[in-house]
Amino acid sequence: MIGAFLIVLSAVLLWFFLPRNRQSHRWMALPFFETGIPLAIIMSFSAGLTMVMARFF
Repeated sequence: MIGAFLIVLSAVLLWFFLPRNRQSHRWMALPFFETGIPLAIIMSFSAGLTMVMARFF
């Protein structure tokens, strides 16, 4: 259940921070968020996928 939530959360974060009208999100201009947001999306997706796949094995 938590794994599926993390996968959905990463998809929502990716959709929220995608560029709109050829302009990046305004939070992406901040120093920490520029690298922290993509890292959080990747970590959330990989942790969720690991948890989902662990249930099958």
